[in-house]
Amino acid sequence: MSRTIVNLPIFPLPVYLLPEGITRLRIFEARYIKMVKVAVKGQGFVIFSTSKNTQVQKLGWGSWVEIINFDQGKDGVLEIDVKCKSLVDILSIKPDNDNLHFGDITLLEHWPDSQDNLPLGNLSTTLESILSNNELLNELYHNKLLNNLSWVVARWLELLPISVETKNTFIDKNSYEAAKTFVKSIIEK
Repeated sequence: MSRTIVNLPIFPLPVYLLPEGITRLRIFEARYIKMVKVAVKGQGFVIFSTSKNTQVQKLGWGSWVEIINFDQGKDGVLEIDVKCKSLVDILSIKPDNDNLHFGDITLLEHWPDSQDNLPLGNLSTTLESILSNNELLNELYHNKLLNNLSWVVARWLELLPISVETKNTFIDKNSYEAAKTFVKSIIEK
């Protein structure tokens, strides 16, 4: 994996997003409106997945996202849809004068494309039902890759109401089998 270093805005947020994952963010603070402006002109930004106990200065991993849609909420707040293009290691974090954090990042390998030929069964059909029956998720996921087991497992990990600390155990590139087993143990109960 390349060790090319890129400097991007860092957005600390309790959001867990794996490659190909999409979410909608509401942006209202001045420093994050600035982040959106920087991201649009450059290469996106990084969502630093935090819990209530995590400090921004603590290094870790993040989701490198690109903005795929802009809108204005009914209340006038900027809403952006972002899609994760890669996970990254955050090597350093430094705030600017507006307290917008910037970090040097490198790409972090995640799961290889799944070569599973196993039937997807409940994992796929239940996820399809959830995505289709939730107006926001259905709007965000135009292209549902329900025949791709690693895509299905990743979306489940994003959606399941479990702690960020538990989800973080599935960031390692070799954690796919454990993630699949974990998700199946919950969904197929």
